[in-house]
Amino acid sequence: MPKASVNGTILHYHVHGRGTPIVFIHPPLLNRAVFRYQEVQLADPFQVVTFDIRGHGFSPPSEAPVTYPLIAEDIKALLDHLNIRKAYLCGYSSGAGVALQTMLTYPDRIRGSILVGAMADPNSWLVKSELSLANGLAKLGMKTSLALMIAKRNADMRETFHNLFYEAMRGDVRNWQQYFEASSQFSPMERLASIEAPTLLVYGAQDHRHVRHGKRLHEMLPNSTLARIPGVTHYVPTKGIETFHDLVTKWVMQHELIAASNGESHVDKDLIRKAMDYDLRIPDEVLADHGLTR
Repeated sequence: MPKASVNGTILHYHVHGRGTPIVFIHPPLLNRAVFRYQEVQLADPFQVVTFDIRGHGFSPPSEAPVTYPLIAEDIKALLDHLNIRKAYLCGYSSGAGVALQTMLTYPDRIRGSILVGAMADPNSWLVKSELSLANGLAKLGMKTSLALMIAKRNADMRETFHNLFYEAMRGDVRNWQQYFEASSQFSPMERLASIEAPTLLVYGAQDHRHVRHGKRLHEMLPNSTLARIPGVTHYVPTKGIETFHDLVTKWVMQHELIAASNGESHVDKDLIRKAMDYDLRIPDEVLADHGLTR
């Protein structure tokens, strides 16, 4: 597993595919294993980057407290290490908050974000109670109980459960607790209007704890799209993959084609051919630049 020495720490990461980069951000306790389906199925036509946050999975424990600003710094440093000038972010659950923090801190490095099950207000009763429970278990050092609970919720089958649980158990419970604590304190609503990059908000239609957060975020983010996946609760990356991947693929390709037609970026032929498969509208000038016809 590749590792990068960045920002005073070691981060373990994986890169799959080539093309437009998407960096995936996991929530507390879990690690990049929660994005195994995305690593395989979105690597065409994208470059899928997954990594273990400090003290999670294969990344060693952090002496510095794990906070949203620190993770955002690490993401920027990882982009530098990989020679990626600009990328899309995909944050899941609390990882969506980290994606927002990164967009606010380094807007020139982020093309857009996919926020999956994002929280608008950590003080809502249901979210606050769940974060408080996880934070409390982590403070008590109940590592195995916490890992069992969260791995079971996210698993779609036995093999997934084993992968999530055993890779989670490699992490540092103290750093988990810090990440849970940071999630319970992050409240970005007053700053969202400054985010110009496009944002796709994705929720499981049965995620009654978080779906109303999507409405608030959609109202506050100037350039956002709100989507719901039928028959799924909060655990979209492992339990709503087909619809989720279709949403992400079309949304990213649409924004890449718009940027290319405005002269803001270059897209490769693989993405354009994929866009043709999806019957997306491709500007004539973009086709001409690549010597393609309809």
